[in-house]
This record gives sequence, structure tokens and C-alpha cells, in this order.
Amino acid sequence: MKRKYHRPRPLTPQIGSNPQLLWIIWILVAVIVLANLACKSGTDPNDKNEVRVTIDAVPLLLIADSTSTATIWATVTQGGQPVPDSTMVFFATSLGRIEVEAGTRDGLARATFTSGRETGVAAVIAQVKAVRDTVLVTLY
Repeated sequence: MKRKYHRPRPLTPQIGSNPQLLWIIWILVAVIVLANLACKSGTDPNDKNEVRVTIDAVPLLLIADSTSTATIWATVTQGGQPVPDSTMVFFATSLGRIEVEAGTRDGLARATFTSGRETGVAAVIAQVKAVRDTVLVTLY
């Protein structure tokens, strides 16, 4: 008796054969594209409405003893010029503690970052409107 050869079916689902999987992929792509557009600071420094934020930490390396501090500087410009004084800059961190907000003076805002007891790399974020920047502080 002759046996018929059957081609094995693939173990992974075909994207075209599963409409739910196709919708999930499209939604994920849309979310990624929109997230990139929302955080983009723009490309034209002469645009009078464009806000730019750059952040720096001094020092970038701290002891994880819950008392060591770093000064976080956020430089904020709009159309290439410093933003008006008292423009609010909001700060957040993944490790340690930081002052939540600070006002600008001559386009600069300053916040104090305090280490925690956990070692690692702290992502410190400064945000003005929908524009943000991140600096990494190492806690050892």
C-alpha cells in the first residue's frame, strides 16, 4: 500500500491567515510611530515654536547610600532662544529621588537628584510640554 506524503503544517501561525494577529501588529506599529512623533523635539532650530530640552547631571556617578546627590541641569530653548523665566520643567527618575519640578531662569532649570540604596543606572528625565530628554546616572 502506498503512503501519501503530507507536507507538515507550520508551527507558527501565518499572519495573513489570522486577522486578529494582523490587527494587533498594526496597532503596535501605530503606537510606536505616534510615540516617536510625540517625543520628537523637531529638526528646525529656527522654528519659533519649537521647544528643545537637553539635560545633564553633575556628577554622573554616585554612591548608592541614599545621601549622595547630583545636580540635574535642564536647558530649555524655544526657537533657539531661552524660554521665558519660570517655565516649568518636570523631572522623574527610575532610581533614587528627584525634585518633581523646577522653574527656569535664563533657560536653565536645576533639580537635585538623591541616590537611593539600590545600585544600578538611574534614568533621569526632564520634560517641558511634550518634549523630554534623559540622562543616565550610575549608582554604585
